[in-house]
Amino acid sequence: MTSQPTIYKLRQQIELLPGVQQQLGRFVLRHGSEVPFLSVRSLAQRANVAPATVTRLSHALGFPGYRELRTFFKAVFYQKQTSNTRTQDSAIESGQSLALQSVFSLETQLHLKAIAAMIFNAPCHVAGFRSAYSLSHYLSYLLHMVRHDVYLVPSTESAALDHVTLAKPEHVLVIFSTFPYAAESVALAEAALKAGLVIIAVTDSQDSPLVSLAHDAIVVDQVAMQYISTRVSFFALIEFLIESGCALSDRKSRRELKQFRARIDKHAGYWTPDGASGKQEKPRS
Repeated sequence: MTSQPTIYKLRQQIELLPGVQQQLGRFVLRHGSEVPFLSVRSLAQRANVAPATVTRLSHALGFPGYRELRTFFKAVFYQKQTSNTRTQDSAIESGQSLALQSVFSLETQLHLKAIAAMIFNAPCHVAGFRSAYSLSHYLSYLLHMVRHDVYLVPSTESAALDHVTLAKPEHVLVIFSTFPYAAESVALAEAALKAGLVIIAVTDSQDSPLVSLAHDAIVVDQVAMQYISTRVSFFALIEFLIESGCALSDRKSRRELKQFRARIDKHAGYWTPDGASGKQEKPRS
């Protein structure tokens, strides 16, 4: 190769490839920690492509063959370890680091700031199903700290569809969905589209079914480690959105945060050194 390959460079190259190779390339990025242990045939079966596509992808990315592509991913995920570090720890560290890189690229940050402006300037509904529900709950909770017009969409499909019927066309709907994509998220997006809502998809691939349904989509990496895929990129994205949105109205955001904490304190929401309850005792008469 003419220059030292990096995951970032590979990601750029993959987005310029023809359909099937691009599909395989995105799969390889999501499952980078597994690639060193997969043969051409096993990778092709996992990604539902022909074995010849694996070879063509390797050449398109500038590698002499698939063996060199496997060696590259082995170096990325497993060769940073010291004698006292297990391979598993290296894969976790590398996977999370790669995922975070997809959030903090300059291009993604500029995009996120534009999305934050949309979210903070209109009533906002937040949805996520199955494992993505935790992401929607986290975003809605943080938004509630500085906003009063934020609505967490129920986690069951029927209740979620009922929820959308009460929303107004100028409202924004943020939907989280990661591979494997929940059917409920697609059904909700289709219903929201008919209702005229502005849909923002937060997902892990341009191949996600939400991308074609959304008015705007944020795509960040969900990288497979040894056993699970890391969600660290999505939590970082959520916090970046909140920080960017609050910065748009700094004084108001700080005032709302102060009031939110005061409301929590009033209802003894936080533990204090004086006891499990934060309630103040009433003075005795």
